[in-house]
Amino acid sequence: MAFKVKKAQRENVFVKIALMGASGSGKTYGALRLASGMAEELEKTLGRKARILCGNTERSRGVYYADQFDYDIVDLEKPYNPEKYIEFIEFAVEEGYDILILDSTSPEWEGEGGCLELHALAGGKYQDWAQISPRHEKFLKAIEGSSIHIIATMRGKDQYDLEKDDRGKLTVKKLGVGAKQREGFEYEFTTTFLIDQKTHVAEAQKDNTGIFDSQVGTVLDEGYGRRIIKWATGGEAPSSQTMFKVRPQEVVDEENAHFENMMKTIKEYAMSLNDKGEMDKYNQVVARYFGEGKRVSEATIEDIKALEDVLDELQKITQ
Repeated sequence: MAFKVKKAQRENVFVKIALMGASGSGKTYGALRLASGMAEELEKTLGRKARILCGNTERSRGVYYADQFDYDIVDLEKPYNPEKYIEFIEFAVEEGYDILILDSTSPEWEGEGGCLELHALAGGKYQDWAQISPRHEKFLKAIEGSSIHIIATMRGKDQYDLEKDDRGKLTVKKLGVGAKQREGFEYEFTTTFLIDQKTHVAEAQKDNTGIFDSQVGTVLDEGYGRRIIKWATGGEAPSSQTMFKVRPQEVVDEENAHFENMMKTIKEYAMSLNDKGEMDKYNQVVARYFGEGKRVSEATIEDIKALEDVLDELQKITQ
C-alpha cells in the first residue's frame, strides 16, 4: 500500500464550543457574548457583517437579550429528536449563517422526543440502544463536521454541595457538574466550559485552543470570542475549499445537476431557434448576460444566475 506524505500545515477550523451549567448560570448570555465577539472578528476576514442564529428551546429566555445583541432566532419545537437538530444545523449552513447557537442541546437527550424517550419507546432494554445510538451519533457528527462555528449549551446535572459564607453560615450551592447529555458528549468539542451558577465564572474542562489553559476561570465575554476566532483563522486555508464558504456536498451536487440541466435546455432552445432562422434572437439574449461574442458553452457553475436569466428569456421568446 502506498502512503502519500506531505508537510503538516495548520488549517483554519470551525470551532465548536460547549457551555455547561446549572439553570441561572448564564449559559445563554455567555453564548451570546462569545458569539458577538466572534462575529466582530469574523467580519475582518469575511469583508461583510457576520450573522448569528440562535436555535432556542428555552421558551422566552431566547429573547431576553434581544436588546443587547444582534442575532436571529428560531424556536425549536418538540419532539426534540436528533434529526430535528441535524436539519436545523444544515439549515443554518445553507442560509449562510456564520455562527450558530444551540440553546440547548440537552432536550436532544432527555427532552420530549429525545433519545431517552426514544429508547423507552423502543423497549427500554440495553439492546434497544442499537436503534437509538446511531441517531445520536449522527447528531454529534453533524456538529463536528458542519462548516459553521457552533456554540452549544447544555444543562448541568443537578448536584449540590454545602458551602460556608463569610459568617460561617451553611448554604446549599447548586453545582451543575457535568451535562444533561450522553456521557462524554461535552468532550467532543473544541473547548468545553463549566459555568458556576453563583459567580458565572467559566472554567475550561477541555481546551484545544490553548487560550484558557493558564486560567483558573473567567467570565466569558466578547473579547474571548474575538480571541477564539483569531486562533481558528490563524492557519493556512484548506487547499480544497475556502474558509467560511464550505457547503454540504448534497447542496453542491444539487447545484451541479441544476447547472447541467440548464445548459442542456438552453442548447435545445438554441437549436430550435436556429431551425426557425431566428438565431439572432438567441445571440442577443446571450450577449445581454455574457457580453458580445461570448458563448454559453463557456459558462461555469459560477454563472448559474446569468444562465437562469438567459433560460427565462429564451422560454418567453419560444412561447
